Amino acid sequence: MAVPVIDMSMLDGNDRAQTMAKIANGCEEWGFFQLINHGIPVELLDGVKKVCSECFKLYREQRFKDSAPVQLLNDLMGGKKDEVGERLKNTDWEDVFVLLDTNEWPSQPAEFK
Repeated sequence: MAVPVIDMSMLDGNDRAQTMAKIANGCEEWGFFQLINHGIPVELLDGVKKVCSECFKLYREQRFKDSAPVQLLNDLMGGKKDEVGERLKNTDWEDVFVLLDTNEWPSQPAEFK
């Protein structure tokens, strides 16, 4: 099985109905699909990826520093909140970015707005 690949250039031709069916299948059966020939410049896509990565990194770092486990460990180690990064620098942690539908855009990085 492979992720559905939709050729957007086919929407303006005789294959429109077939392309629309592929889009419906991608949505209903997979929940996503890959678009090709969509006309969006690669530079713009790369810029969006970069800004999103920066936003998620800032979010994860702050959430990590503010998390209950870090606070507990920091307290146990006798540190202050400002020293969290240094005290736990070599600790291996798994982090997760949770996307909630609060319709609020992060304030950092500024390019994300």
